[in-house]
Amino acid sequence: MKNSINKLNKNRKEDYYKDPREENFIQQVNENLLELEHSLYRDVEIKYPFIFIFGLPRSGTTLMSQVLAHCLDTGFINNFMARFWLTPVCGIRLANSMLKGEKFRAFQSDYGATNDLLDIHEFGYFWRKWMKKDTFEAIRDAKKLESTIDWQDLKRVLTNMQHEFGKSMVFKNILGSYHLPKMKETLGKVLFVYIERDPLDVAVSILKARKKYYHDLNTWWSYAPPEVLELTEKDYWHQIAGQIHYLKKFYYQEMDKMDESFVIRVKYDDLCQNPASVLDEVRKRCKSLYQSDPGLAQNPPTQFPVRTHDDQPEIKAKFKKILKEFE
Repeated sequence: MKNSINKLNKNRKEDYYKDPREENFIQQVNENLLELEHSLYRDVEIKYPFIFIFGLPRSGTTLMSQVLAHCLDTGFINNFMARFWLTPVCGIRLANSMLKGEKFRAFQSDYGATNDLLDIHEFGYFWRKWMKKDTFEAIRDAKKLESTIDWQDLKRVLTNMQHEFGKSMVFKNILGSYHLPKMKETLGKVLFVYIERDPLDVAVSILKARKKYYHDLNTWWSYAPPEVLELTEKDYWHQIAGQIHYLKKFYYQEMDKMDESFVIRVKYDDLCQNPASVLDEVRKRCKSLYQSDPGLAQNPPTQFPVRTHDDQPEIKAKFKKILKEFE
């Protein structure tokens, strides 16, 4: 059953480019700007908390990131800035000079991808570079390889990005979630927001994503747990169930290693039914932990539709049975 692609950057939802020539051009632009980028860095301190969002694929992480980025007075990487993954301060300055701080308000996405120039971007190329997560082997050995990551250089880059905005930053940071305690140790002022959704709805949604993007349903889609190489030997039903089971188990283990005050756990239904309460909790936690209130930039929608897959009872029943096999 070895048809899974052993490259995390093959995920369609993180693929910026339709044409390889465009990708090569942007790569060259980044490389040509490196000298300028480094000249812009200053020895500054982290003044505001970094807010990192993570959770299972299809659990609501994108909606959560949009709500926090657009409704709180924070900095975030939008779809324009994301092209500058090697030179993020240059990207932030260019975007701020061109876009004049405008914000996007549609709260729409397509399997985790946002399309509007002003909307938040996952910044996958940046995090993959720094977290060294190009292959399934790197995911499997994430803890063993943690010491090979240049944490101090990453801190310097992120600190200068925050300094450029002059405020807290919001990231949907799934690749960083393989190293939650180390992220907290390195950056200090960190708040993690973990969102969880009914695992059966997650399973059906991942299956739909595979059907949308791949001819072969045994091709892996989205983020993987350390057990990924074992799972790629199984059929796609067991791959998806195992992806959910082991990622959730891994996240809980990582969160248990830290003081619970640094993590806000949010249910997808609660985010949809009362986004204002989630914003209130994030603001309160930032203020109590770091004496820094990001403040409201705009009020959120009253609510969002709660999306379920109750129209797929047979598929849900099959995933429910397979998930029990992993318990």
